[in-house]
Amino acid sequence: MGKEHIQHPDQANRAGQVAVYLMMSLVAVFLLALVAVDAFVSVRAKNRLQNGGDAAALAAAHRQGELINEIGRLNIEHIVAALGNDTNKCLAIGLEQRRLALLEPVYAMRLASEAAERNGLEKNDDFSAILRMHLDEVRTVYAVGGGDDGEIFRESYPGAWHEYAAAIANVASEGLAAGADSIEFYRALGSHPLLDPAFYDAIAGKDWCWFWFKDKGLLDNYRSHADWGTPEPHLGNSTENSEFFSLHLVATTNALASRFSFDEIIGIANRCGGKRLRREDYVLEDGSIDCGLLDDPGYTWFFFDDRFWGRWFDGRRLVDDDDGYEYPVVGTIKDEYNVRGCAAVCRTRIDGTESLTTGATHANVWNAAAKPFGTVETAGDAAAPVTALGNFVTPCMTDARLVSVDSAARQNLDCADLAWFAHMRFHLRDYILNGPKGNGGCWFCAQLKKWEDPEFRYRGANWLKHHSGECIRPVDGGRSGRGGTSHGH
Repeated sequence: MGKEHIQHPDQANRAGQVAVYLMMSLVAVFLLALVAVDAFVSVRAKNRLQNGGDAAALAAAHRQGELINEIGRLNIEHIVAALGNDTNKCLAIGLEQRRLALLEPVYAMRLASEAAERNGLEKNDDFSAILRMHLDEVRTVYAVGGGDDGEIFRESYPGAWHEYAAAIANVASEGLAAGADSIEFYRALGSHPLLDPAFYDAIAGKDWCWFWFKDKGLLDNYRSHADWGTPEPHLGNSTENSEFFSLHLVATTNALASRFSFDEIIGIANRCGGKRLRREDYVLEDGSIDCGLLDDPGYTWFFFDDRFWGRWFDGRRLVDDDDGYEYPVVGTIKDEYNVRGCAAVCRTRIDGTESLTTGATHANVWNAAAKPFGTVETAGDAAAPVTALGNFVTPCMTDARLVSVDSAARQNLDCADLAWFAHMRFHLRDYILNGPKGNGGCWFCAQLKKWEDPEFRYRGANWLKHHSGECIRPVDGGRSGRGGTSHGH
């Protein structure tokens, strides 16, 4: 009979320990695998957001450049028609330019969305909801004066608001994978802390240094919502331009010959429009010049709006932003490209990304900006800024590049954030007039309720009194939670 094998107690313990260690190792490997998958999903989502957002901004900026070129080409055609005394063509050109400036930038949102979709992003209902909410205001306020002030906004041409509303409705109905993040509303309050999302972030995070840099006296001097004053809407942008991806042009009705000499006009048409106009063809027998309709003050010409088009950077700081931070640029920007003007700021968003390790869901957001660039040829300079011809618009844009979000959007950033849009467009006026309210759980309104507490403001002012030396201007110059980049790509 064989010898019976008897396991020693120590051997059984060791076997049990190996099993436990093996199980712990498997759990650790499994957790590491989940973390790796989480990291992969997160990186992939961010890459899609960045690629989609950058592509969207570039598509919109490229379209802005095309529209400026088309309006500039029509300016040149207008010169030729005016020299030929073609009244009907001159009027038709002016109408076509107005329709291009108002309607086509709206459709640029569709191009931006298509670019985002090509990079793997899906349509986001919030972006379309913003358009639908604004559409109601266009229909009930812009044309018929249905707002609190009863103001009717001037139409760029007869039937403009009807066509503008139709364009917005058309784009909204198709859905958007990228939103316009710097809408320039006609009904604007101007530069104001209440229109700066960072103001609310500072309240929420008790970031007293924000007040130190932006408005040192606000914490000390503010007493109640009445201190903000009665809101006075004004035209932040001319109604010749779309509120979405505005070209920042101005339609000027006057005699072109009152702004340029005849020879200058001929030179612009030949150099910038490829025409073959000769001065001698317009000299009359008495030696005078037949300017045709160029002397008539009843026709419209398109110019760059000098409120927006001008020098972009002064050294390494934005023009008119002396208290701002220096951009980490290498070298200097050539004068011909150092021009502000129009830009496109886009937002992309992926909702509901779930972590396999924590089970939490979060949204990823990316902001990107781009602007068109170009030069003009002047009589004495082969390459000059696009504004060098007395701000006269010509076919001058040749490229579109990604730029800093902060340098492209001077106000109303985050317009593609549905919560911020609703607060900015519908809650602020009531708050200024009547004080803070809940407004259906609006996060921004909740911050204003906190702001109205005198004790809250006292704590901030007291902290700055003793610790303001600790305030260091943030390197990124923008909202860190917004995603995207401040300085550029």
